[in-house]
Amino acid sequence: MSRVQSTFWMAALAVACVSTPALADNTQADIRRLQDQIDSLKAEIAGEPARSLSLPRLAVFGKVSVDAIYDDRNAGLDELLIPSTIPMGDNDQQNFVLHGKNSQLGVRVGDKSGPHVVFAADLFGSIDSYELRVRDFYYKRGGFQAGYGYTKLLDGAAWPLTLDAQGPNSAIFARQVGVSWQGDNLFVAIEDPNSEIYDPQNNSSAAGRRPDVIVGWQQSLSFGHARLGMVSREIGVELANGDQQFAQAGGAVLSGAINAGQSLRLLASASAGKGFAHYYNDLSGFGDGGMDGYVFVDGLEALETTGGYLGAEWQVAKDWALASVAGQIDIESDDRLPDDAMRRSRYGTLSLVYQHTPRLSYGAETSYGMRDNQAGERAEVPRVQLNFTYRFLHENRN
Repeated sequence: MSRVQSTFWMAALAVACVSTPALADNTQADIRRLQDQIDSLKAEIAGEPARSLSLPRLAVFGKVSVDAIYDDRNAGLDELLIPSTIPMGDNDQQNFVLHGKNSQLGVRVGDKSGPHVVFAADLFGSIDSYELRVRDFYYKRGGFQAGYGYTKLLDGAAWPLTLDAQGPNSAIFARQVGVSWQGDNLFVAIEDPNSEIYDPQNNSSAAGRRPDVIVGWQQSLSFGHARLGMVSREIGVELANGDQQFAQAGGAVLSGAINAGQSLRLLASASAGKGFAHYYNDLSGFGDGGMDGYVFVDGLEALETTGGYLGAEWQVAKDWALASVAGQIDIESDDRLPDDAMRRSRYGTLSLVYQHTPRLSYGAETSYGMRDNQAGERAEVPRVQLNFTYRFLHENRN
């Protein structure tokens, strides 16, 4: 407002000068110029259309999922089928649970075609209650990604369809912090080592002195894709007396998918390694989650593991899909290991899903889990599961 008042006074002074004949010719141009300034300032005060506020591209995504699960025997965990957690002995216990822990919420800041950040969480943060668990929190630009999320060994395009939120026991599924780069075919990554060691004395903690290094190759094919990933790692422990022990480890994963016609899709994965158990879905942080290595009397040794699964997805009708998967993990047999340590686990599902709308689906699934221990004992669990899922995606268009 002070600028306007000042301009008015200047204009008044100019008008007064008109009365002086000697300056009449010069002041007429000044008056017109000052009047233009006054009109311009009045327009600003009255308010011109404000510039639109430019916001970053923002997307909110996720799903609301409800599962009804019935177990004819004690499965160890109610909401997830993890064969390594199945208890041995008398497990003739029936159980029913209705839960929504597989509901998820995520936010993406930035356009997917450019630099963006993703944060996503579900409700599996606690076994006994509903608490948030971070699924992803990373920055991505082109083929470069840094942050917390799925290991680069994971082949998401070959992940079988299951209603069980955990998925196949032998799938490669670890979540951890890493930095990775994906080219047209080649991919490389360095990730948190996160050793998981079985110590019978329970007097040690995991130790690491170098990251896991992952390299691999992915090839698109006219009928699907094939992928090979390899990891070089080192597992380690720090004993109660402060001493550290390390063992060399590593493994490889061969996976892929084949489109066997317009309605049938086949998926497979085969993997093997030493000190490699951490990367298996059934062994990373659950049940016998310390099977990367074992602290024997004479020191730390990496344990050998092998695994794999076969899956199929059949689009039986426009909105109906039938899916099945069978998987197995084997850990080396060693007389020095405890009798109750895991030797083998198996997993299988048969699922029927109805896609009511692009966002809403219903499903039913029968599943099976089995666990053998080193002593030869076996525990098996059948399960029936019903599922309701609503998916959503909302994003601004700025």
